[in-house]
Amino acid sequence: MNSIFAAWLLSGLVACTLDEPYIPANPGEDPTPPTVTEYQPIALTTGADGHFEVTGSSVKIGLNGKNSTFGVCLPQLARGHFIAEATADKTLNFGLAIVREKDGKPDFNNYTSVSVCAEAGVPTVRVLDRQEGVDNVLDNTKKISLSDLSFRYAIPLGKGDFSVPFTASTGKARVIRNDISGFFHFYVSVGKEINGAFRENWIELAQSKDWGAPGQRYFICPIARTGADGPAEVNYSDIRFEEFEAGDVPGASGFVVERRAFTWAGFPGSATVIGFDPKFCPAADGQRQFVFWSEANFVPAWRMSDELLYGYEFAETWSNLEKGCFEPMSDRLLAYAKVDIVEDNKVRKVVKYHYALINPDYKAPYPNGIYPEVDEYYTLYADGVGVRRIEYIQKQSGQSYFQYHELSEPMVIAGSSTIPSDHVRNPAFSVSNLSGNRYDLYPAKPFDEVNQHVKNWSEQIYVAHLNDAPDAFSVFSYTPERPEVSPLPIANDLTWHDVNYQMSHWPVDKQPYLNARHGDYDKSTATWPSQVSHSSLIGVEAKGDVAWNTAYQVNPNGDKYRVYLMLLGISQPGAEADIDAYTRSWLYLDSPTDLEGVTYDPNVTGYSKRELVLAMKADASGCRFACNPAGAIKNPVFRIDGWTGTGRVTLKVDGQLLAPDNDYLSDKIGESLVIWLNKATSSTFSVEITPEE
Repeated sequence: MNSIFAAWLLSGLVACTLDEPYIPANPGEDPTPPTVTEYQPIALTTGADGHFEVTGSSVKIGLNGKNSTFGVCLPQLARGHFIAEATADKTLNFGLAIVREKDGKPDFNNYTSVSVCAEAGVPTVRVLDRQEGVDNVLDNTKKISLSDLSFRYAIPLGKGDFSVPFTASTGKARVIRNDISGFFHFYVSVGKEINGAFRENWIELAQSKDWGAPGQRYFICPIARTGADGPAEVNYSDIRFEEFEAGDVPGASGFVVERRAFTWAGFPGSATVIGFDPKFCPAADGQRQFVFWSEANFVPAWRMSDELLYGYEFAETWSNLEKGCFEPMSDRLLAYAKVDIVEDNKVRKVVKYHYALINPDYKAPYPNGIYPEVDEYYTLYADGVGVRRIEYIQKQSGQSYFQYHELSEPMVIAGSSTIPSDHVRNPAFSVSNLSGNRYDLYPAKPFDEVNQHVKNWSEQIYVAHLNDAPDAFSVFSYTPERPEVSPLPIANDLTWHDVNYQMSHWPVDKQPYLNARHGDYDKSTATWPSQVSHSSLIGVEAKGDVAWNTAYQVNPNGDKYRVYLMLLGISQPGAEADIDAYTRSWLYLDSPTDLEGVTYDPNVTGYSKRELVLAMKADASGCRFACNPAGAIKNPVFRIDGWTGTGRVTLKVDGQLLAPDNDYLSDKIGESLVIWLNKATSSTFSVEITPEE
């Protein structure tokens, strides 16, 4: 990553779309930039009476008069893909401008900016620009109507508009220039006290397409802006900018889980990333990873490419009391969302994702501020297949409000130069079971049949068929004899889903909900094809007993909760037989026979981690057993409780000695031995395990 910092200012950067890609001129050349050695003031409104002072790592800007803007350009120049940020000691009259460079000087006729100023007594975030000498063009693509320009490029704080529950900025401004799309993105920091703790993040305005020539260089310019409130003085203690790669910089290789910086579609953030070795997971070839990313509110997704994420969404509910959807994507301050690494060993990685179901105003769906919380545990193995365990904690309010909820909504997320429909094949999605029933969706839409029949299947296998990417699948199951997998029936919703949606309220996008002023409090729709946007393919719902009188457990806090399990993974395109085999391994590989040195209790199940569970006898050092699959299975997982040896074992299948770290992976996890067997079969096979000598 190529970084440029003002050497005498504080360094380090906290990381947080044009119809055609932006292409630099002569990308192989890097002409020497003009020499700039000093700060340069610029009056961005004619005759603005301002002054500045540089002291150590601080820049103080003073501005006399009303309705004026004055700034100070740093000596360094930025171009290409960059992020700039400034921190002020005020919550009003501050901002950040990006000014074109011309012959080593800031160009008065060409700049863009974001700032906060009082307008009619209300703190208002606003984008102002000048394009080729014309003030406030803002959207030179002409996709936004003139009547909507002020709405899209200004955000009043403290007026109570939906999805803007903030009364003031906290004094930071940020601009990202995305070189993939050629758009500027504008942000200011906002905050709110949530459950006794102050939380802070960014709010965003509409983006603006860069009108500069390819390869243009820019000055970073903190500004002071006044409205009718008169003179202002702003001190900036931290001004910084950085040029960085538009794509992700790979982390550690192999089957790993790590916390690291992560960039997608040109937007930087932090993430917990699970990577895979293509030796065990061929579908992961090409840097395919499972990612919990800050800019997606940590909602996990498969990173298929720099332009494609595929996710399963989350649990979600609604309310008769408040507007909007109650879901983790509403938590824009990341007040509740949290990710923890639970297990990191040779055999598997387990990550816990916690979130609350609140709306974009941080209001709860039930009376007295009561909201459900969800703990999700993702257990993934080296083959890129694992289990999502959903613990839906109701915290029931005692009154029967709208308590229905969703468990999953598979979705395609497109980056800064594509739209969701670019990433799907024909058919785009299929729903099937192990009995041979199947519905293909998009362009076909057999919505009534799917809603009527799939809910009665013992297995519901959902597969997305993606362009230039693996197939991504998920599996739900409900049968009365397996309440550990689902306590209630699973149903589908296909009343509005479609591959052609371009919903832009999440991820990455931090604008207010744009449709709310038209009475639609659930979403925003993309303006430009280059905006990050998503389309949802199907709704997977928990049905029955919304009063929570049955099929629940109680946690130590006395809260009711239910557990739902979902198999998930990626596979090579067209390998539906492998997905079926994984499903059988998860749901139907049980009742081992010919037990030696171990016991099997059918009441001790391992569905939550895709395990067949056995227990060592007290006097045994090794064990033997046989598995009897009811059809093709793939890569089963065995857990041997009470194992006294280490995680290094000798393993034979049907008497044949297998190679560790190739034919199988093993490790000691707590007091159990866990083995992932790299094997596909439809026949009975025997397993013999002995401690390594």
